[in-house]
Amino acid sequence: MLATNRLRRLLAVLFAFALLAGACSGGDSSDSSETGTSDTAETESDDTTETDDAPTEGADASADGSDAVTAEDETVEVVEGGTIRIGLQTEAGSLNPTNTGLNRGPIMMATAIFDTLVVVDKDGQWHNNLSESWTPNDDFSSWDVTMREGIVFSDGATMDAAAVVKTIEAFLADPLTSLVFKPAFSPEVPVELVDDMTFRLNASGPNAALPYYFAEQLGMIGSPAWLDARDENPELDQMPIGAGPYMIAERVQDQKTVLERNPNYWGEPGNLDTIEFYPISQDSTRTDQFLAGDLEIIHGTDAESILRLREEGDITRIEDNSGEEFMLLMNAQVPPFDDIRVREAATAAFPKAQYADFIDEGTALEADSLFSVDTPWNVPAIQQADDQPELAGPLVASYCADVPDQCTDGKVNIEYQHDGPSLALDRIATLVGDAYSDFFNIEVQVIPNDQHINEVIFGQYQMATWRYHGFSDPDVDTAFFTCSTIGALSINWSRNCNEERDALIAQQRATEDFDERYAIWTQIQENLRDSFQYITVSHTNWMVSSSTGVGGVCDATAPDGAELPCQTRGVIWLPQLFLTN
Repeated sequence: MLATNRLRRLLAVLFAFALLAGACSGGDSSDSSETGTSDTAETESDDTTETDDAPTEGADASADGSDAVTAEDETVEVVEGGTIRIGLQTEAGSLNPTNTGLNRGPIMMATAIFDTLVVVDKDGQWHNNLSESWTPNDDFSSWDVTMREGIVFSDGATMDAAAVVKTIEAFLADPLTSLVFKPAFSPEVPVELVDDMTFRLNASGPNAALPYYFAEQLGMIGSPAWLDARDENPELDQMPIGAGPYMIAERVQDQKTVLERNPNYWGEPGNLDTIEFYPISQDSTRTDQFLAGDLEIIHGTDAESILRLREEGDITRIEDNSGEEFMLLMNAQVPPFDDIRVREAATAAFPKAQYADFIDEGTALEADSLFSVDTPWNVPAIQQADDQPELAGPLVASYCADVPDQCTDGKVNIEYQHDGPSLALDRIATLVGDAYSDFFNIEVQVIPNDQHINEVIFGQYQMATWRYHGFSDPDVDTAFFTCSTIGALSINWSRNCNEERDALIAQQRATEDFDERYAIWTQIQENLRDSFQYITVSHTNWMVSSSTGVGGVCDATAPDGAELPCQTRGVIWLPQLFLTN
Protein backbone atom coordinates (compact mmCIF):
# COMPACT_ATOMS: atom_id res chain seq x y z
CA MET A 1 0.00 0.00 0.00
CA LEU A 2 2.84 2.37 0.81
CA ALA A 3 5.67 2.06 -1.61
CA THR A 4 8.47 4.28 -0.37
CA ASN A 5 11.23 3.00 1.88
CA ARG A 6 10.65 5.87 4.31
CA LEU A 7 7.01 5.01 4.79
CA ARG A 8 7.85 1.35 5.19
CA ARG A 9 10.38 2.31 7.86
CA LEU A 10 7.70 4.50 9.45
CA LEU A 11 5.45 1.49 9.84
CA ALA A 12 8.20 -0.57 11.41
CA VAL A 13 9.18 2.19 13.85
CA LEU A 14 5.68 3.10 14.93
CA PHE A 15 4.76 -0.54 15.31
CA ALA A 16 7.72 -1.11 17.59
CA PHE A 17 6.76 1.90 19.68
CA ALA A 18 3.20 0.59 19.76
CA LEU A 19 4.80 -2.39 21.38
CA LEU A 20 6.10 -0.04 24.06
CA ALA A 21 9.19 -1.96 24.24
CA GLY A 22 7.36 -5.22 24.15
CA ALA A 23 3.80 -5.26 22.95
CA CYS A 24 2.55 -6.47 19.61
CA SER A 25 -0.33 -5.74 17.28
CA GLY A 26 -1.73 -9.21 17.64
CA GLY A 27 -2.60 -11.43 20.58
CA ASP A 28 -0.49 -13.26 23.10
CA SER A 29 0.45 -16.06 20.73
CA SER A 30 2.18 -16.09 17.40
CA ASP A 31 1.76 -18.48 14.50
CA SER A 32 4.11 -16.70 12.13
CA SER A 33 6.96 -18.55 10.48
CA GLU A 34 10.37 -18.97 12.05
CA THR A 35 12.84 -16.21 11.19
CA GLY A 36 15.97 -17.69 12.69
CA THR A 37 17.30 -20.86 14.22
CA SER A 38 20.00 -21.85 16.63
CA ASP A 39 22.61 -24.08 15.09
CA THR A 40 25.01 -24.25 17.97
CA ALA A 41 26.25 -27.06 20.18
CA GLU A 42 24.22 -28.64 22.93
CA THR A 43 24.02 -27.01 26.34
CA GLU A 44 25.92 -28.15 29.38
CA SER A 45 23.86 -28.47 32.53
CA ASP A 46 24.28 -29.39 36.17
CA ASP A 47 22.09 -30.90 38.82
CA THR A 48 20.18 -27.71 39.69
CA THR A 49 16.44 -28.33 39.42
CA GLU A 50 13.19 -26.45 39.73
CA THR A 51 9.88 -27.31 41.24
CA ASP A 52 6.30 -25.96 41.32
CA ASP A 53 4.50 -23.31 39.31
CA ALA A 54 4.76 -20.69 42.05
CA PRO A 55 7.51 -19.50 44.37
CA THR A 56 8.38 -22.04 47.04
CA GLU A 57 10.98 -22.25 49.77
CA GLY A 58 14.22 -20.97 48.30
CA ALA A 59 12.39 -19.14 45.48
CA ASP A 60 12.26 -15.45 44.74
CA ALA A 61 9.04 -13.48 44.32
CA SER A 62 9.98 -10.17 42.77
CA ALA A 63 8.41 -6.96 44.04
CA ASP A 64 7.93 -5.72 40.48
CA GLY A 65 5.26 -8.30 39.78
CA SER A 66 7.45 -11.06 38.41
CA ASP A 67 7.60 -14.48 40.01
CA ALA A 68 10.85 -16.38 39.84
CA VAL A 69 10.77 -20.12 40.42
CA THR A 70 14.19 -21.49 41.27
CA ALA A 71 15.78 -24.35 43.11
CA GLU A 72 16.71 -24.04 46.75
CA ASP A 73 20.03 -22.30 47.27
CA GLU A 74 23.07 -24.48 46.83
CA THR A 75 26.74 -23.86 46.16
CA VAL A 76 27.58 -23.58 42.48
CA GLU A 77 30.88 -23.28 40.71
CA VAL A 78 31.01 -20.26 38.42
CA VAL A 79 32.57 -20.85 35.01
CA GLU A 80 34.86 -18.04 33.84
CA GLY A 81 33.69 -16.71 30.48
CA GLY A 82 31.78 -18.89 28.09
CA THR A 83 28.79 -18.25 25.80
CA ILE A 84 25.06 -18.08 26.41
CA ARG A 85 22.56 -18.42 23.58
CA ILE A 86 19.26 -16.52 23.83
CA GLY A 87 16.15 -17.10 21.70
CA LEU A 88 14.21 -13.89 21.04
CA GLN A 89 10.56 -13.43 20.08
CA THR A 90 11.31 -10.54 17.72
CA GLU A 91 13.98 -8.90 15.58
CA ALA A 92 14.50 -5.24 14.58
CA GLY A 93 15.27 -3.57 11.30
CA SER A 94 18.39 -2.14 12.89
CA LEU A 95 19.98 -1.63 16.31
CA ASN A 96 20.30 2.15 16.06
CA PRO A 97 17.92 3.41 18.76
CA THR A 98 17.86 6.98 17.42
CA ASN A 99 16.04 6.14 14.20
CA THR A 100 14.28 2.83 14.64
CA GLY A 101 11.75 1.23 16.93
CA LEU A 102 13.07 -1.39 19.32
CA ASN A 103 10.70 -3.98 20.70
CA ARG A 104 11.49 -6.40 23.49
CA GLY A 105 14.02 -8.66 21.77
CA PRO A 106 16.13 -5.84 20.30
CA ILE A 107 15.77 -3.85 23.55
CA MET A 108 17.56 -6.69 25.37
CA MET A 109 20.44 -6.56 22.89
CA ALA A 110 20.59 -2.77 22.75
CA THR A 111 20.59 -2.29 26.53
CA ALA A 112 23.73 -4.44 26.76
CA ILE A 113 25.39 -2.47 23.95
CA PHE A 114 24.51 1.05 25.12
CA ASP A 115 23.54 1.07 28.80
CA THR A 116 20.94 3.73 29.69
CA LEU A 117 21.08 7.04 31.52
CA VAL A 118 18.90 5.66 34.35
CA VAL A 119 17.59 2.27 35.47
CA VAL A 120 14.41 1.36 37.34
CA ASP A 121 14.52 -0.85 40.42
CA LYS A 122 12.19 -3.62 41.62
CA ASP A 123 10.00 -1.05 43.38
CA GLY A 124 9.60 1.12 40.29
CA GLN A 125 12.03 3.86 41.39
CA TRP A 126 14.60 5.31 38.99
CA HIS A 127 18.35 5.38 39.78
CA ASN A 128 21.33 6.96 38.08
CA ASN A 129 23.25 4.70 35.73
CA LEU A 130 25.29 6.52 33.07
CA SER A 131 24.16 9.74 34.73
CA GLU A 132 25.41 10.92 38.11
CA SER A 133 22.66 13.33 39.11
CA TRP A 134 19.39 14.94 37.94
CA THR A 135 18.54 18.38 39.33
CA PRO A 136 15.15 19.91 38.45
CA ASN A 137 14.11 23.53 38.64
CA ASP A 138 11.29 24.52 40.98
CA ASP A 139 8.43 23.32 38.75
CA PHE A 140 10.18 20.32 37.14
CA SER A 141 10.02 21.88 33.67
CA SER A 142 13.81 21.86 33.31
CA TRP A 143 16.39 19.34 34.52
CA ASP A 144 20.17 19.65 34.70
CA VAL A 145 21.77 16.23 34.24
CA THR A 146 25.39 15.59 35.18
CA MET A 147 27.15 12.60 33.65
CA ARG A 148 29.26 10.08 35.52
CA GLU A 149 33.02 10.59 35.11
CA GLY A 150 35.25 7.95 33.56
CA ILE A 151 32.83 6.41 31.06
CA VAL A 152 34.13 5.63 27.59
CA PHE A 153 32.42 4.14 24.57
CA SER A 154 33.57 0.78 23.28
CA ASP A 155 35.53 2.65 20.57
CA GLY A 156 37.53 4.42 23.31
CA ALA A 157 35.90 7.86 23.00
CA THR A 158 34.90 9.66 26.22
CA MET A 159 31.23 9.91 27.07
CA ASP A 160 30.57 13.52 28.00
CA ALA A 161 27.56 15.82 27.97
CA ALA A 162 28.14 16.74 24.32
CA ALA A 163 27.82 13.08 23.33
CA VAL A 164 24.51 12.82 25.16
CA VAL A 165 23.19 16.03 23.59
CA LYS A 166 24.17 14.77 20.15
CA THR A 167 22.31 11.49 20.70
CA ILE A 168 19.15 13.12 22.08
CA GLU A 169 19.14 15.60 19.20
CA ALA A 170 19.34 12.65 16.81
CA PHE A 171 16.27 11.12 18.47
CA LEU A 172 14.31 14.36 18.23
CA ALA A 173 15.43 15.20 14.68
CA ASP A 174 14.48 11.89 13.15
CA PRO A 175 11.03 12.19 11.52
CA LEU A 176 10.02 8.81 12.90
CA THR A 177 11.33 8.48 16.46
CA SER A 178 10.43 12.12 17.10
CA LEU A 179 6.74 11.25 16.74
CA VAL A 180 7.04 9.38 20.03
CA PHE A 181 9.61 11.38 21.98
CA LYS A 182 9.23 15.00 20.86
CA PRO A 183 5.90 15.67 22.66
CA ALA A 184 7.69 15.40 26.02
CA PHE A 185 10.13 18.24 25.26
CA SER A 186 10.10 21.96 24.64
CA PRO A 187 9.77 22.64 20.90
CA GLU A 188 12.13 25.64 21.15
CA VAL A 189 15.20 24.25 22.98
CA PRO A 190 14.61 20.65 24.05
CA VAL A 191 18.20 19.94 25.11
CA GLU A 192 21.25 22.15 25.59
CA LEU A 193 24.84 21.87 26.75
CA VAL A 194 25.67 23.40 30.16
CA ASP A 195 29.32 22.34 30.59
CA ASP A 196 31.58 19.43 29.69
CA MET A 197 29.69 16.95 31.86
CA THR A 198 26.27 18.59 32.28
CA PHE A 199 23.35 19.09 29.90
CA ARG A 200 19.89 20.56 30.38
CA LEU A 201 16.59 18.98 29.39
CA ASN A 202 13.68 21.36 28.83
CA ALA A 203 10.31 19.64 29.03
CA SER A 204 7.11 20.67 27.26
CA GLY A 205 5.79 21.59 30.70
CA PRO A 206 6.33 20.60 34.33
CA ASN A 207 7.27 16.91 34.42
CA ALA A 208 8.55 15.31 37.62
CA ALA A 209 8.63 11.91 35.86
CA LEU A 210 11.01 12.97 33.07
CA PRO A 211 13.94 10.74 34.21
CA TYR A 212 11.81 7.65 33.55
CA TYR A 213 11.81 8.50 29.83
CA PHE A 214 15.53 7.66 29.80
CA ALA A 215 15.30 4.17 31.31
CA GLU A 216 14.98 2.44 27.95
CA GLN A 217 15.42 3.48 24.32
CA LEU A 218 15.69 7.26 24.76
CA GLY A 219 18.39 6.73 27.39
CA MET A 220 20.71 4.79 25.06
CA ILE A 221 23.67 7.00 24.19
CA GLY A 222 25.66 6.36 21.02
CA SER A 223 29.27 7.12 20.18
CA PRO A 224 29.44 10.49 18.35
CA ALA A 225 31.89 9.05 15.80
CA TRP A 226 29.53 6.16 15.10
CA LEU A 227 26.52 8.49 14.73
CA ASP A 228 28.46 10.62 12.23
CA ALA A 229 29.66 7.58 10.32
CA ARG A 230 26.15 6.16 10.28
CA ASP A 231 24.92 9.33 8.53
CA GLU A 232 27.27 8.50 5.68
CA ASN A 233 26.71 4.74 5.75
CA PRO A 234 23.26 3.56 6.97
CA GLU A 235 24.52 -0.02 7.07
CA LEU A 236 26.23 0.96 10.34
CA ASP A 237 22.78 0.97 11.94
CA GLN A 238 23.42 -2.75 12.29
CA MET A 239 26.77 -2.28 14.08
CA PRO A 240 26.12 0.25 16.86
CA ILE A 241 28.73 1.58 19.28
CA GLY A 242 27.73 2.40 22.84
CA ALA A 243 29.15 2.26 26.37
CA GLY A 244 27.49 -0.91 27.61
CA PRO A 245 29.05 -4.05 29.09
CA TYR A 246 29.02 -5.79 25.71
CA MET A 247 29.72 -4.68 22.16
CA ILE A 248 28.58 -6.05 18.87
CA ALA A 249 30.87 -8.58 17.20
CA GLU A 250 28.65 -10.07 14.49
CA ARG A 251 25.19 -9.44 13.12
CA VAL A 252 23.26 -11.24 10.42
CA GLN A 253 19.81 -9.71 10.55
CA ASP A 254 16.98 -12.20 11.14
CA GLN A 255 19.49 -14.96 11.85
CA LYS A 256 22.10 -14.26 14.52
CA THR A 257 23.63 -11.43 16.54
CA VAL A 258 26.75 -11.93 18.66
CA LEU A 259 27.88 -9.62 21.47
CA GLU A 260 31.33 -9.83 23.07
CA ARG A 261 32.58 -8.43 26.35
CA ASN A 262 33.53 -4.73 26.22
CA PRO A 263 37.08 -4.33 27.63
CA ASN A 264 36.49 -0.59 28.15
CA TYR A 265 33.34 -0.98 30.24
CA TRP A 266 33.04 1.54 33.08
CA GLY A 267 31.25 -0.76 35.53
CA GLU A 268 31.60 -4.35 36.67
CA PRO A 269 32.59 -6.26 33.53
CA GLY A 270 30.30 -8.88 32.12
CA ASN A 271 30.98 -12.46 33.21
CA LEU A 272 30.50 -14.01 29.78
CA ASP A 273 32.85 -13.91 26.81
CA THR A 274 30.01 -13.75 24.30
CA ILE A 275 26.22 -13.75 24.09
CA GLU A 276 24.47 -15.03 20.97
CA PHE A 277 20.92 -13.98 20.04
CA TYR A 278 18.62 -15.89 17.68
CA PRO A 279 15.30 -14.34 16.56
CA ILE A 280 12.76 -17.17 16.42
CA SER A 281 9.25 -15.79 16.04
CA GLN A 282 7.50 -19.17 16.15
CA ASP A 283 6.84 -19.74 19.85
CA SER A 284 6.70 -23.52 19.67
CA THR A 285 9.98 -23.68 17.74
CA ARG A 286 11.73 -21.42 20.22
CA THR A 287 10.48 -23.57 23.09
CA ASP A 288 11.51 -26.77 21.30
CA GLN A 289 15.06 -25.50 20.80
CA PHE A 290 15.31 -24.40 24.42
CA LEU A 291 14.16 -27.75 25.76
CA ALA A 292 16.50 -29.55 23.36
CA GLY A 293 19.47 -27.64 24.81
CA ASP A 294 20.15 -25.49 21.73
CA LEU A 295 19.38 -22.29 23.70
CA GLU A 296 20.12 -21.37 27.31
CA ILE A 297 17.50 -18.60 27.64
CA ILE A 298 14.21 -17.76 25.89
CA HIS A 299 11.37 -15.34 26.48
CA GLY A 300 7.80 -15.27 25.22
CA THR A 301 4.11 -14.63 25.87
CA ASP A 302 2.44 -17.59 24.18
CA ALA A 303 -0.03 -19.33 26.51
CA GLU A 304 0.65 -22.82 25.12
CA SER A 305 4.41 -22.42 25.59
CA ILE A 306 3.98 -21.01 29.09
CA LEU A 307 1.85 -23.96 30.12
CA ARG A 308 4.34 -26.34 28.56
CA LEU A 309 7.32 -24.77 30.33
CA ARG A 310 5.51 -24.76 33.66
CA GLU A 311 5.57 -28.55 33.48
CA GLU A 312 9.35 -28.63 33.12
CA GLY A 313 11.26 -29.17 36.36
CA ASP A 314 14.87 -28.53 35.39
CA ILE A 315 14.63 -24.88 34.39
CA THR A 316 14.29 -21.46 36.00
CA ARG A 317 11.13 -19.57 35.06
CA ILE A 318 10.36 -15.90 35.72
CA GLU A 319 6.86 -14.66 34.95
CA ASP A 320 5.86 -10.99 34.81
CA ASN A 321 2.24 -9.83 34.47
CA SER A 322 2.98 -6.17 35.14
CA GLY A 323 3.55 -5.06 31.55
CA GLU A 324 1.53 -4.19 28.50
CA GLU A 325 -2.16 -4.91 27.92
CA PHE A 326 -3.87 -6.87 25.16
CA MET A 327 -6.89 -4.89 24.03
CA LEU A 328 -9.39 -4.17 21.30
CA LEU A 329 -8.98 -0.68 19.87
CA MET A 330 -12.08 1.22 18.78
CA ASN A 331 -11.53 4.14 16.39
CA ALA A 332 -13.41 7.05 17.95
CA GLN A 333 -13.13 9.15 14.78
CA VAL A 334 -15.06 6.92 12.37
CA PRO A 335 -18.58 5.46 12.39
CA PRO A 336 -19.92 3.55 14.14
CA PHE A 337 -17.39 3.87 16.97
CA ASP A 338 -17.49 7.67 16.86
CA ASP A 339 -20.67 7.19 18.92
CA ILE A 340 -19.96 6.31 22.54
CA ARG A 341 -23.08 4.13 22.66
CA VAL A 342 -21.49 1.68 20.22
CA ARG A 343 -18.20 1.64 22.12
CA GLU A 344 -20.06 1.03 25.37
CA ALA A 345 -22.15 -1.76 23.81
CA ALA A 346 -19.02 -3.47 22.43
CA THR A 347 -17.44 -3.32 25.88
CA ALA A 348 -20.52 -4.68 27.65
CA ALA A 349 -20.83 -7.60 25.22
CA PHE A 350 -17.15 -8.58 25.37
CA PRO A 351 -16.80 -12.12 26.87
CA LYS A 352 -13.96 -11.49 29.32
CA ALA A 353 -14.45 -14.67 31.37
CA GLN A 354 -14.52 -16.89 28.28
CA TYR A 355 -11.42 -15.17 26.94
CA ALA A 356 -9.55 -15.88 30.18
CA ASP A 357 -10.57 -19.56 30.07
CA PHE A 358 -10.17 -20.39 26.40
CA ILE A 359 -7.51 -17.99 25.10
CA ASP A 360 -5.17 -17.18 28.00
CA GLU A 361 -5.90 -20.53 29.68
CA GLY A 362 -5.06 -19.10 33.08
CA THR A 363 -1.62 -17.79 32.08
CA ALA A 364 -2.41 -14.05 32.23
CA LEU A 365 -4.28 -11.68 34.53
CA GLU A 366 -7.59 -10.20 33.39
CA ALA A 367 -7.44 -6.44 32.78
CA ASP A 368 -9.86 -3.70 33.77
CA SER A 369 -7.42 -0.82 33.29
CA LEU A 370 -3.84 -0.12 32.21
CA PHE A 371 -2.36 -1.35 35.49
CA SER A 372 -2.34 -4.88 36.85
CA VAL A 373 -2.60 -5.76 40.52
CA ASP A 374 1.17 -6.28 40.43
CA THR A 375 1.82 -2.55 39.92
CA PRO A 376 1.55 0.30 42.43
CA TRP A 377 -0.80 2.25 40.12
CA ASN A 378 -3.60 -0.31 40.14
CA VAL A 379 -6.97 0.85 41.51
CA PRO A 380 -8.99 -2.27 42.44
CA ALA A 381 -12.26 -0.34 42.51
CA ILE A 382 -12.00 0.45 38.79
CA GLN A 383 -13.96 -2.21 36.94
CA GLN A 384 -14.54 -2.28 33.20
CA ALA A 385 -18.18 -2.89 32.25
CA ASP A 386 -17.55 -6.05 30.23
CA ASP A 387 -19.31 -9.44 30.43
CA GLN A 388 -22.67 -7.66 30.73
CA PRO A 389 -24.42 -8.38 27.40
CA GLU A 390 -27.77 -7.35 28.83
CA LEU A 391 -26.53 -3.75 28.71
CA ALA A 392 -25.62 -3.90 25.02
CA GLY A 393 -29.10 -4.44 23.56
CA PRO A 394 -30.67 -1.10 24.57
CA LEU A 395 -27.55 0.82 23.49
CA VAL A 396 -27.56 -0.82 20.06
CA ALA A 397 -31.29 -0.26 19.65
CA SER A 398 -30.92 3.42 20.51
CA TYR A 399 -28.02 3.87 18.09
CA CYS A 400 -29.71 2.06 15.20
CA ALA A 401 -32.85 4.16 15.67
CA ASP A 402 -30.74 7.32 15.30
CA VAL A 403 -28.22 6.12 12.69
CA PRO A 404 -30.03 3.43 10.63
CA ASP A 405 -27.56 3.55 7.74
CA GLN A 406 -24.90 2.03 10.05
CA CYS A 407 -27.14 -0.91 10.96
CA THR A 408 -28.70 -3.95 9.32
CA ASP A 409 -31.60 -5.88 10.84
CA GLY A 410 -31.26 -3.96 14.08
CA LYS A 411 -27.57 -4.75 14.50
CA VAL A 412 -24.59 -2.41 14.12
CA ASN A 413 -22.30 -3.17 11.17
CA ILE A 414 -18.63 -3.28 12.22
CA GLU A 415 -15.31 -4.27 10.73
CA TYR A 416 -12.99 -6.21 13.05
CA GLN A 417 -9.40 -6.70 11.93
CA HIS A 418 -6.29 -8.50 13.05
CA ASP A 419 -3.03 -9.44 11.42
CA GLY A 420 -2.35 -12.92 10.22
CA PRO A 421 -2.36 -15.66 9.38
CA SER A 422 -2.61 -16.53 13.06
CA LEU A 423 -4.53 -19.41 14.58
CA ALA A 424 -4.50 -17.69 17.98
CA LEU A 425 -5.98 -14.47 16.62
CA ASP A 426 -8.49 -16.47 14.59
CA ARG A 427 -9.65 -18.08 17.83
CA ILE A 428 -10.08 -14.65 19.42
CA ALA A 429 -12.07 -13.41 16.41
CA THR A 430 -14.35 -16.44 16.63
CA LEU A 431 -14.90 -15.88 20.35
CA VAL A 432 -15.70 -12.20 19.82
CA GLY A 433 -17.93 -12.94 16.83
CA ASP A 434 -20.02 -15.43 18.80
CA ALA A 435 -20.42 -13.04 21.74
CA TYR A 436 -21.33 -10.11 19.50
CA SER A 437 -23.73 -11.98 17.22
CA ASP A 438 -26.90 -10.61 18.85
CA PHE A 439 -25.75 -7.00 18.57
CA PHE A 440 -23.32 -6.61 15.70
CA ASN A 441 -22.90 -7.74 12.12
CA ILE A 442 -19.15 -8.40 12.04
CA GLU A 443 -16.91 -8.45 9.01
CA VAL A 444 -13.61 -10.01 10.09
CA GLN A 445 -10.56 -8.80 8.17
CA VAL A 446 -7.33 -10.81 8.40
CA ILE A 447 -4.58 -8.77 6.77
CA PRO A 448 -0.76 -8.82 6.64
CA ASN A 449 1.03 -7.39 9.65
CA ASP A 450 2.40 -4.30 7.88
CA GLN A 451 -1.01 -3.43 6.43
CA HIS A 452 -2.64 -3.90 9.82
CA ILE A 453 -0.15 -1.52 11.42
CA ASN A 454 -0.57 0.93 8.56
CA GLU A 455 -4.35 1.06 8.91
CA VAL A 456 -4.23 1.57 12.67
CA ILE A 457 -1.65 4.36 12.41
CA PHE A 458 -3.59 6.15 9.69
CA GLY A 459 -6.97 5.56 11.35
CA GLN A 460 -8.25 3.33 8.56
CA TYR A 461 -9.95 0.82 10.81
CA GLN A 462 -12.99 0.43 13.06
CA MET A 463 -12.02 -2.23 15.63
CA ALA A 464 -8.60 -3.90 15.83
CA THR A 465 -6.57 -6.13 18.12
CA TRP A 466 -3.54 -4.44 19.68
CA ARG A 467 -1.13 -4.69 22.59
CA TYR A 468 0.63 -1.78 24.22
CA HIS A 469 1.38 0.34 27.33
CA GLY A 470 3.62 -0.92 30.13
CA PHE A 471 6.37 1.60 30.91
CA SER A 472 7.73 1.69 34.46
CA ASP A 473 6.18 5.11 35.05
CA PRO A 474 2.73 5.72 33.58
CA ASP A 475 3.57 9.21 32.34
CA VAL A 476 5.70 7.67 29.58
CA ASP A 477 2.52 6.00 28.28
CA THR A 478 0.51 9.22 28.02
CA ALA A 479 1.60 10.01 24.45
CA PHE A 480 -0.64 7.14 23.41
CA PHE A 481 -3.87 8.70 24.67
CA THR A 482 -3.43 12.49 24.57
CA CYS A 483 -5.04 14.90 22.12
CA SER A 484 -1.66 16.25 20.95
CA THR A 485 -0.63 12.97 19.32
CA ILE A 486 -3.70 12.67 17.09
CA GLY A 487 -3.01 13.56 13.47
CA ALA A 488 -2.92 12.09 10.00
CA LEU A 489 -0.48 9.65 11.54
CA SER A 490 -1.55 9.02 15.10
CA ILE A 491 0.13 7.30 18.02
CA ASN A 492 -3.08 7.90 19.96
CA TRP A 493 -4.25 4.71 18.31
CA SER A 494 -7.92 5.08 19.29
CA ARG A 495 -7.96 8.76 18.24
CA ASN A 496 -10.00 9.68 21.30
CA CYS A 497 -9.37 13.27 22.41
CA ASN A 498 -10.44 14.28 25.90
CA GLU A 499 -9.36 17.67 27.19
CA GLU A 500 -10.27 16.81 30.78
CA ARG A 501 -7.92 13.82 30.60
CA ASP A 502 -5.16 16.00 29.13
CA ALA A 503 -5.55 18.43 32.02
CA LEU A 504 -5.19 15.57 34.50
CA ILE A 505 -2.07 14.33 32.71
CA ALA A 506 -0.51 17.78 33.02
CA GLN A 507 -1.53 17.97 36.68
CA GLN A 508 0.15 14.68 37.66
CA ARG A 509 3.36 15.73 35.93
CA ALA A 510 3.71 18.73 38.21
CA THR A 511 4.34 16.71 41.38
CA GLU A 512 6.67 13.92 42.42
CA ASP A 513 4.53 12.94 45.42
CA PHE A 514 3.27 9.40 44.79
CA ASP A 515 0.03 9.78 46.75
CA GLU A 516 -0.90 12.89 44.80
CA ARG A 517 -0.06 11.25 41.50
CA TYR A 518 -1.95 8.09 42.46
CA ALA A 519 -5.09 10.12 43.18
CA ILE A 520 -4.80 11.86 39.82
CA TRP A 521 -4.06 8.61 38.00
CA THR A 522 -7.19 7.15 39.56
CA GLN A 523 -9.14 9.89 37.79
CA ILE A 524 -7.26 9.29 34.53
CA GLN A 525 -8.10 5.59 34.67
CA GLU A 526 -11.73 6.40 35.37
CA ASN A 527 -11.72 8.79 32.42
CA LEU A 528 -10.26 6.15 30.10
CA ARG A 529 -12.82 3.60 31.29
CA ASP A 530 -15.75 5.98 30.89
CA SER A 531 -14.71 7.15 27.42
CA PHE A 532 -14.74 3.54 26.17
CA GLN A 533 -11.84 4.12 23.80
CA TYR A 534 -10.66 0.53 24.02
CA ILE A 535 -11.52 -2.73 25.67
CA THR A 536 -8.74 -3.87 27.98
CA VAL A 537 -8.65 -7.66 27.95
CA SER A 538 -5.59 -9.00 29.77
CA HIS A 539 -2.20 -8.05 31.17
CA THR A 540 0.42 -9.78 29.06
CA ASN A 541 2.35 -12.46 30.91
CA TRP A 542 6.00 -12.51 29.87
CA MET A 543 7.90 -15.65 30.80
CA VAL A 544 11.71 -15.80 30.77
CA SER A 545 13.10 -19.31 31.03
CA SER A 546 16.73 -20.25 31.60
CA SER A 547 18.49 -23.59 31.74
CA THR A 548 20.02 -25.01 34.90
CA GLY A 549 23.53 -24.11 33.75
CA VAL A 550 22.78 -20.37 33.86
CA GLY A 551 23.20 -18.31 37.02
CA GLY A 552 22.72 -14.70 38.06
CA VAL A 553 19.45 -13.99 36.24
CA CYS A 554 18.01 -12.13 39.23
CA ASP A 555 21.27 -10.62 40.51
CA ALA A 556 21.33 -7.30 38.62
CA THR A 557 21.81 -4.09 40.63
CA ALA A 558 22.04 -0.39 39.92
CA PRO A 559 25.39 1.36 40.53
CA ASP A 560 24.12 2.44 43.96
CA GLY A 561 23.27 -1.17 44.87
CA ALA A 562 19.51 -1.04 44.34
CA GLU A 563 18.09 -4.37 43.20
CA LEU A 564 16.81 -4.42 39.64
CA PRO A 565 13.87 -6.60 38.54
CA CYS A 566 14.61 -10.11 37.31
CA GLN A 567 12.90 -9.16 34.06
CA THR A 568 10.87 -6.30 32.65
CA ARG A 569 8.34 -7.33 29.99
CA GLY A 570 10.57 -10.08 28.70
CA VAL A 571 13.88 -8.20 28.97
CA ILE A 572 16.59 -9.37 31.36
CA TRP A 573 19.87 -7.76 32.32
CA LEU A 574 22.92 -9.47 30.87
CA PRO A 575 26.18 -8.41 32.64
CA GLN A 576 25.53 -10.46 35.79
CA LEU A 577 24.77 -13.71 33.94
CA PHE A 578 27.24 -16.57 34.33
CA LEU A 579 27.55 -20.25 33.51
CA THR A 580 27.93 -22.90 36.20
CA ASN A 581 29.42 -26.38 36.31
